[in-house]
Amino acid sequence: MDRDALEQKLFDLVGYMATSGRNLIDETPMYGPFRLVDAASRLIGILEQEDIASARLSTLRERIDAGKYTVMADTEEFVRYLEGIVDTIVDHIDDA
Repeated sequence: MDRDALEQKLFDLVGYMATSGRNLIDETPMYGPFRLVDAASRLIGILEQEDIASARLSTLRERIDAGKYTVMADTEEFVRYLEGIVDTIVDHIDDA
């Protein structure tokens, strides 16, 4: 990917994050955590497209994507999912 295309993808991500911040004022509180993990997944996806994501980042993105929509069905399940994401991060801290 060329520099301009990368800048566009990063601009789009920042735009998503900024508009999400604004929208959270009027949205249900559970959308905040969803939007944060979704933004993390999108960032890792950009890094993967650039072939600069590590295995631990790709593992994290897969884990994020596997459960992020549980927010729509069950708050308690979504909270457990978020706790699992944090556990995954802690488990991979020293894998650099």
